[in-house]
Amino acid sequence: MHRLLTRLRHWLSYVVPLTRRVPSQHSGELEITLYQGQKVLNTRHANYSYGGLHQVLRYGLLFTQPPATAPVLVLGLGGGSVVQLLRQELHLHGPITAVELDPAVVSVAADEFGIEASDTLRVVCADAFAWLPTAPADTYGLVVIDLFLDLELPAGLAQASFWRQVHRCLQPGGWVLFNSLLRQDLLIDHVPASDKLPSLGLVVQEQLEVELNRLLVLRRQK
Repeated sequence: MHRLLTRLRHWLSYVVPLTRRVPSQHSGELEITLYQGQKVLNTRHANYSYGGLHQVLRYGLLFTQPPATAPVLVLGLGGGSVVQLLRQELHLHGPITAVELDPAVVSVAADEFGIEASDTLRVVCADAFAWLPTAPADTYGLVVIDLFLDLELPAGLAQASFWRQVHRCLQPGGWVLFNSLLRQDLLIDHVPASDKLPSLGLVVQEQLEVELNRLLVLRRQK
C-alpha cells in the first residue's frame, strides 16, 4: 500500500505541486515539495536543497580540485543535495562530515532524501561556529560553507576567528567553496571578505556570480 501511495503521489505531482510542511525553530517552516517528480527542500523565502541551490553549488564545485580521497567538511547540510554532488558528480570518495544546526533539517534530510549517517558520512547536529574549533587540524581537502537561516547569513561569518578556524582545519593547499548572496556583501571585521581573507591565509581563486548568489572559491596557502 505504501508503495502504491508513493507512486500515486509521484504521478499527481506532474499535475499539481505537493507540499508537506515541517516546523523549524531556526528556519520558521520547512517545505518539502514534490513537483513533476522532483523533490526540493525550501523555507518560506529560500531553497535549501535540490532546487536552484543545487545548480549554484554544482557550478561552484567545478572550480575546486580536491584529491578524490580527501576528507570533506560541509557546514550547512540542508536536505543533503551537496552530498549527492560530491559523490556522484565530483566523484569524491573520502569521508564527509556534515554539520547542521537544525534538528528538523537533519530529520528531513534523512526521512525525505535518504541522507543518513554511514561509514562514510558523519552527520553532526550542532552550531557550526561552536563545533569548528573542535575539528581536527590540517584534515579536510575541501570545506563547503553554505550557512543560511532562511535568507540571512549568520553573524559568525563576519568574524575573522571563524575563518582562522576554517584555515586551521584545511589541509595545506585545501579548497573552500563559500556561498553567499549578491544582495548582502560579507564584511569580515568590517573589511570586504575578498580583501580580508588573504590576510587569514585563504587565497581567493575565483569570485563567481550565479543567479542571486555570490560564490568565493578559496585555497589555503601551503
